[in-house]
Amino acid sequence: MVASSDDGALLSPKWLVAGVALAADGLLMSYDLRLGIAASAFLGVVLVMWLYLALRYGSLSGAPSGRKALLAQVRVREDIRRDVAARLGAQQSADPAERP
Repeated sequence: MVASSDDGALLSPKWLVAGVALAADGLLMSYDLRLGIAASAFLGVVLVMWLYLALRYGSLSGAPSGRKALLAQVRVREDIRRDVAARLGAQQSADPAERP
């Protein structure tokens, strides 16, 4: 089964990782100010790179998501298979003596 971002999950993994990174940066800042500033600069560079890639190629670019379209197709096919299996099951279970 493919997990989607609208599964009703409490928190997206992306935001969980960002929160842990900020907490670690805060701990480093309280331990040593210079080390904390270096970690903050590194996190800033990572954030700028992520924003560039997201705006250029990813979810923030405005392009339609291929993943969502694929998930919709999978759900439709699962519904069709479930309906066919239910119809076949109803037809076969009519008389148990007639089963092969």
